Amino acid sequence: MLFSFASPRLSLKARLIWSYLVILGTGGLATSLVGSWIVSSTIMMQARRAVDHGFATARTVYEQQLQALKLSVEFAASGITIQRYLADSDRNALSAYLDRVRQDAGFDFLSLTDPQGRVVFRVSQPDRISPGRILDDASSVSVVKAALSGQVAASTEILPEGGGGQNAGMALMVAAPVGTPPAGALGALYGGVLLNGNFHIVDRVWELLFRGDRFQDVDSGSVTIFQMDSRISTNVRTAAGGRAVGTRAPAEVRDAVLTRCELWRGRAFVVKDWYISEYAPIRNYAGDAIGMLSVGILENTYTAIRNRVILSFFGIATAGFLLIIGITYYMIQYITRPIGEMVAATRGIIAGRFDQEVRSDSPGEIALLAESFNAMLASLRQMKGDLEEWGRTLEEKVKQRTEELGAMQARMAQSERLASLGMLAAGVAHEVNNPLGGILALTGLSVEDMAQDDPNRENLEEVIRQTERCRDIVKGLLEFSRQSKGNTEPVDLNKVLQDTLSLVENQAVFFNINVVWNLDPELPRVMADRSQFQQVFINIFMNAVQAMNERGAITIVTRHNAPGNSAEVAISDTGQGIPAEQIGRIFDPFFTTKESGHGTGLGLSIAYGIVTTHRGTISVQSEVGKGSTFTIRLPVEAEVRLEV
Repeated sequence: MLFSFASPRLSLKARLIWSYLVILGTGGLATSLVGSWIVSSTIMMQARRAVDHGFATARTVYEQQLQALKLSVEFAASGITIQRYLADSDRNALSAYLDRVRQDAGFDFLSLTDPQGRVVFRVSQPDRISPGRILDDASSVSVVKAALSGQVAASTEILPEGGGGQNAGMALMVAAPVGTPPAGALGALYGGVLLNGNFHIVDRVWELLFRGDRFQDVDSGSVTIFQMDSRISTNVRTAAGGRAVGTRAPAEVRDAVLTRCELWRGRAFVVKDWYISEYAPIRNYAGDAIGMLSVGILENTYTAIRNRVILSFFGIATAGFLLIIGITYYMIQYITRPIGEMVAATRGIIAGRFDQEVRSDSPGEIALLAESFNAMLASLRQMKGDLEEWGRTLEEKVKQRTEELGAMQARMAQSERLASLGMLAAGVAHEVNNPLGGILALTGLSVEDMAQDDPNRENLEEVIRQTERCRDIVKGLLEFSRQSKGNTEPVDLNKVLQDTLSLVENQAVFFNINVVWNLDPELPRVMADRSQFQQVFINIFMNAVQAMNERGAITIVTRHNAPGNSAEVAISDTGQGIPAEQIGRIFDPFFTTKESGHGTGLGLSIAYGIVTTHRGTISVQSEVGKGSTFTIRLPVEAEVRLEV
């Protein structure tokens, strides 16, 4: 864009300030963004580590609770107290003993089975265990099975549905053998703690990890036990303030933990807030995932810290940026003040007054600049005179070149007319050849029927001689316009292609060309002139190289076309392609898509003549920007008669 001095433009001082501000702002912004990313990554990494630590604590508390129940049952079952009460059939004493064990260990239910797993005695906490959940036959319970076989077992199990439509529950269950199995086994002692609505474990973990920490009236951490994907024990609160029992886990968590039995870590939406959470499957004694244990930290507690740090970082950077701007403005103004004095002198020079000079009393580079400016003015005065002289000389040379160009255009027009005339002559010669043959044959028959002394015989013989002369002239025209008959022999097109490429592949234009061969080893031989087809393939190869600007790939494919009983050669390149409107003309003589001086337009025309002379066909398929494919088909015969 061109500006006049009357139009607004930035001064040198402004450009220097803006350039410095762009550099400083870009560097400062990049530094701030990288610093913010590092701060954010570090804080969120600390959050994930805190979640890992919290989850490990929750798992430890959960397993410790299960182990404590296991030790209580094992201790009670291994003693002789139960065996003595059973031997004495003292049900009251046994009931009192089992109830003390239940209360001391915190069981919701405690049952004794016979060796077949049938329950013979039970005690329970009525407000926690409904009668519908009390089993009469515990032989199908996995931990009881293990106890009856002599093992002490502990796991988390699903209790059956209770009476009154009560859903199935999930409980910590332990079992131990009573007596010495198998011969002396009296049965199994098993008990459990129902986790549904039992907040002892989650509250204990929450107190250990978070100690009542809250952020904006929301607990900063969450601890949850799931039965499948439904919360049955949690410290997470709903909007109404109650515990969010019965709410569901996110679908992606459920699929990962319950379906694929994987540990899931990430950002999860819990009831009404986002938490950085960790979920792990809770398995029963058989190893199936029946629930989940989850620990999470409120994301806002860390994002608030991150945002404060980043805002503080940007605030300090902005203050420093403004201070640097003030200092920069003062320094640049001091440096550029002498240059402004030179601007006034340059305006006179723009008006055409080259006799001015610039004087400067400023020391250093400014004085050197003034001296250089004066020297430049002297050079400009000299150059102005030289340019005026060069202008006159240029006008003369332009006139001369214009005349030469007109002559060249006339020669090109003449060449095009000659080319068109050549095509017309070939067509006329072809049309005249057949009538001449008829005239010659009929005249010869007439002469044979005449007597030797017939006065018209000499005239007809002269007609024959002149007709033969016309035939020779037509033959010459045909030979000029198309290929003449060659030396035909059985030819292996695969070998001709390989030999032809070996003639040109060592040229410099082929150094960056990748040749891909896909030859049919069973390709039948054809009757053809080997040298003429080498000329055809050379023309196609060189055109392909030039179309690719000497860099790309040439693919050569041969195949036997059984339906047409013909041998087919396809040569493809990855060049610039041929526009659709030009494909119909590429076999015309003197037509070329190359730049002026880079082709005669005869190569493909000659190739077309050779192929058609051998009763074959040549066609092209091309797409602009992707390349071209030339396909040659020759008949497979015992002998090919070449037409003239």
